[in-house]
Amino acid sequence: MSGRQGRRVGIVGATGVVGSDLIELLEERRFPVAELRPIATDRALGEVVELGGEEIPIQAGDVSLRGLDFVFLCAPPEATGDWVRRALRDEVPCVDLSGSLSAHDEVPMLAAELGPPREHVLRPLVSSPPSSALACALALAPLQREAGIARVAGTHLQPASGAGRDGVRALEGEVVALFNHEEVPESDVFPGPIAFDCIPELGGAASGIGLAKVLGLSNAASLTSIQVPTFSGLGVSLAVEPEREVTPEELRDWWVKAPGVEVWDADMPGPTTRDAASRDVVLAGRVRVDPSKPGGLLLWLTADPVRLAASNAMRLAELRFDVH
Repeated sequence: MSGRQGRRVGIVGATGVVGSDLIELLEERRFPVAELRPIATDRALGEVVELGGEEIPIQAGDVSLRGLDFVFLCAPPEATGDWVRRALRDEVPCVDLSGSLSAHDEVPMLAAELGPPREHVLRPLVSSPPSSALACALALAPLQREAGIARVAGTHLQPASGAGRDGVRALEGEVVALFNHEEVPESDVFPGPIAFDCIPELGGAASGIGLAKVLGLSNAASLTSIQVPTFSGLGVSLAVEPEREVTPEELRDWWVKAPGVEVWDADMPGPTTRDAASRDVVLAGRVRVDPSKPGGLLLWLTADPVRLAASNAMRLAELRFDVH
């Protein structure tokens, strides 16, 4: 990429599902890239990524981040800490997409579409919310702004793609084995077989923490995570208690004006998780009165968790460098 004007960008986890979407977005959104440094594990050595018609070899191992203007951290949560330390040591600003920093109050968790403060955007380390928290935050921000939120609780249905390429391959391998009447292969991705089954995730509090942090809800947000046997597409069912009574029609009107949200026609079924595939927005629908709670609302959201996370990180980079 010699001779190009722009920023020197690193992507840790460049061959994963989020890293791959980020590379696509760099091109789609015409982000000015002078250098792309794609970084992955040793398994990816010899592979290349493509940007602007140029093939760029994957780097692996003890790769320096020095000289970069910005880095996207798409590594698994267990590897994130080491890359954060490298970025801070090499004085390279970064955005973490692993969700592992949700509980760290000193790290701003930012949703770009919600207009975060400039001083937060310019911090050396920022965090992108977990995908389910991000989807909920975009849909609930108008309600929080107009009426306040006393409490929100819900369940998010996590697809295999939430565990990256390994998750998709694990589900695919189990499905093929079952249809061929073969023994289901053991998974080192999920806690048990996932094909045609649902697994409640233990210790999945990061999404609730992330949602509360982004919207400033204190401890008034609780999300339960369920691993479901779908390849892509996040579904979220929410029960919300506004601080003042709000009708479903009011919320739908606020959604129409909200960035990052597409309102689904009330007369149509869905939206389904498949409807959200490859979309940068949250699909919001089925808003109705909660018959069990006076003043409460029930609603349904779907999103492409990989695309949504990558798009938010991309927008944070654009805000930092005033790229329009």
